[in-house]
Amino acid sequence: MKILICNDGRHAHFFQRVSWANAFKKAGHDVFFWEKQKIPAFDAFDLADPDIFLGQSYNLDEATIKCIKERPHLRVGLRAGDWGDQTKEIDQNKFNILTLTTKEVKMLEELKNETGAPDFVHIHYPEWAVKQTHNNFENIGIKAASLMMCADTTVYGGGQRREELMCDIGFVGGYWPYKGQIIDQYLMPLLHPVGRYNVKIFGNQPWPANQYCGLIQDDKVKDLFVSSKICPNLSEPHAHEFGFDVNERIFKVLYAGGFCITDNVEGYKMFGDGVVVADSPKDFAEKVEYYANTDAGTMDRSEIIQKGQSFVRENHTNYHRCAEIMNLFGYKDEAKKLLEIVDES
Repeated sequence: MKILICNDGRHAHFFQRVSWANAFKKAGHDVFFWEKQKIPAFDAFDLADPDIFLGQSYNLDEATIKCIKERPHLRVGLRAGDWGDQTKEIDQNKFNILTLTTKEVKMLEELKNETGAPDFVHIHYPEWAVKQTHNNFENIGIKAASLMMCADTTVYGGGQRREELMCDIGFVGGYWPYKGQIIDQYLMPLLHPVGRYNVKIFGNQPWPANQYCGLIQDDKVKDLFVSSKICPNLSEPHAHEFGFDVNERIFKVLYAGGFCITDNVEGYKMFGDGVVVADSPKDFAEKVEYYANTDAGTMDRSEIIQKGQSFVRENHTNYHRCAEIMNLFGYKDEAKKLLEIVDES
């Protein structure tokens, strides 16, 4: 099959879309990765001649809609913001949560009535949350699905311990004021005094910390995860408030074989004993101290790493996600093929 994947920038969902492309290619599909800001819609659709289009509702414009309408055979899945019972509780001035606009509702309703597309919309929340955050889509005949984040096996498998990356705490991610509301409570206090812990922080923008090491090559991230005693997973404020946002970092840390201490978000319960959950900044600091500096913590880390890695390998790789996509389109045989690749790896 020919699959067109639309991307709208370099962020967490960029890496997820790349992971889907990698899995689909491995299963024998032709994949065209469309950078929407660089290539016009008509050119992208003509070049790809897709059977499947994976895009975003908030990127729909007249050109993209026309391209969909011109292809009656096209199967369409769109990432969409919240539109459900939970939406009315969201304070947009306080939380960074994508919600569906009135314009998007109208466009989706008209598109569905005229073409039958999209086949589904999706978001990266757990299934239990989607039933609260996206249930209004049922009113216009569109299925809302959970397509959670995942680990790209081609990127995060086979990490190697490297002396130059060894540290007590290793973290990869951006820092900005909204995200800093949690980072400032949990991680920043552990950076002082300098030397208290050996900390290496990498990201695509400067941090207000001496331990910021700049950019890290994509193929070295997995090595950092296995070279660090602790890989913190810290969430954004809306995840703490609503509990349904399971971020990308936790999947790739665990798949690579890293040891993860995470803040307490309802959605993280799915990882069971494969992560260590800290209930507060004080609890986080105490658990970092235990697992970084005690012999018992070292022994405990090995067992926890194995559990977390196994859980992600068996349930949350890019092949699992692409199999879910194919099942949502009704392509059961293609879904089975993707899962067989996981079983063989």
